[in-house]
Amino acid sequence: MNKLIGFVFFMVVVCFHMGWAAEGLTALEVVQKVFDREDGDDSYSLVEMVLVDKNGNERKRILDVYTKDFGEKIKTFLEFNEPADIKGTRFLSWENEGKDDTQYLYLPALGRSRRIVSSQKNVRFVNTDFTYEDMQRRKPEKDEHFLLKEDNYYGYPCYLVESIPEKGSSQYSKWVTWVDKTCYVVLAVDFYNKKGENFKKFKVKSMKRIQGIWTSMETNMEDFKEKHKTFMKNIDVKYNQGIEDEKFSLRAIESN
Repeated sequence: MNKLIGFVFFMVVVCFHMGWAAEGLTALEVVQKVFDREDGDDSYSLVEMVLVDKNGNERKRILDVYTKDFGEKIKTFLEFNEPADIKGTRFLSWENEGKDDTQYLYLPALGRSRRIVSSQKNVRFVNTDFTYEDMQRRKPEKDEHFLLKEDNYYGYPCYLVESIPEKGSSQYSKWVTWVDKTCYVVLAVDFYNKKGENFKKFKVKSMKRIQGIWTSMETNMEDFKEKHKTFMKNIDVKYNQGIEDEKFSLRAIESN
């Protein structure tokens, strides 16, 4: 989840596109710094996930998450280990140039993987509050970005950036992001639906510097309409482990 996660506009015309500049940075430059932030050549995380429904009932899951840079593109592989009803479920995502990620979901009961098509990008990922669209990075130039103001998020000085997606490219009408001014980690995101309603929020609850890389250790995604939450906690994080390319193959996702 450290790559998590995947995000624009001088004089009358240029100001419309770039917004105002803070400390010499434009909105696009802020978002680009987020996108280009150092996160290692590869990473491994052991993650605890807790789903909480509207009645306060909790479901706990444990999963492994692997990521690796392949040039300027990233591939992600994750596998659920607990509980028994989701054990062996795997997800594979490959970034592409100029189009959506190629994503596959492997379900043990079916014994094979299925490709996630574009029409399913707004579907919840294995009953969490993340959709398949949320599971991929967005290149900064794909959307329009506006610096709204400088803000403070629980003591962290931030840039507040509004992003409006290219028409037809997202389930959201816009999202507003709090970006830490020092390390360019995304600390929170408000998501708006097509009706302009803020219906979902992502928050970072704690960060830690691991092997010199700022890492989100605890996060929460909440769907206000469904009254459902997904908590994520990194139990173990390692960078630059030399993870084999084979880990990010279809063969790996379908192996027993």
